Amino acid sequence: MQTAEAPARDMSLVWKTAKIPVQHWGLGIDSLTRLQPRVRQTVEDFVATWRERHIPADATMADIPEDRSRIGKGLLLFGNAGTGKTTTACAVLAAIRQQYPGAAGRILFVPFADYVQALIEHRNWRDLYQATGDEFAREKFMALQKLLDKVLTWPLVVLDDMGKEHHTASGYAADVFDALIRGRYRNALPTILTSNNKPGDWDKVYNASMQSFLSEACEVVPMTGEDLRRA
Repeated sequence: MQTAEAPARDMSLVWKTAKIPVQHWGLGIDSLTRLQPRVRQTVEDFVATWRERHIPADATMADIPEDRSRIGKGLLLFGNAGTGKTTTACAVLAAIRQQYPGAAGRILFVPFADYVQALIEHRNWRDLYQATGDEFAREKFMALQKLLDKVLTWPLVVLDDMGKEHHTASGYAADVFDALIRGRYRNALPTILTSNNKPGDWDKVYNASMQSFLSEACEVVPMTGEDLRRA
């Protein structure tokens, strides 16, 4: 007697929770038909070596790989507009989620400008609640707190469009990025960054020490070629 095959799991809630743009839901690395071979090799290697990059908080010495060079190491995808940086980053998120189910495969997509804005709004709503006891303000800052906690603690986070956030004389955005990327790397939480800025220009956008640190925290992946949005 033949039995009906179980329907494929609807992953839409997974992609929604991860805040992946709808255009990229479920698209894996295999779907990137115009990806340059060297980039494909790099991102496929990233997925294959995930257990050597992300070390869970409850790990023991037995979980630490003999080669520790990949621990916490993410990717920096940089290039001109339209070269597939965001698409590639989302494909890696999908691959990690599908190949590593459970806590190790928790993923999140966040434009960096949105993260900076969320920090500001969280502080404003928190201050309003503490000053007035307004329940709506409490709900707002608690919701933002959940997002901020995910960015800090989830195994794999994409910070999209680095360098497009608003910069002020105080250097707030640069300080936020510095603390975030260093904290995630220190806790063996790889981060994927996408940016139009070349690595050699990061000292102008952030600071010289961050430019140096990125070479330790990320594999630098140039994305070149024509604008795929116009092709």
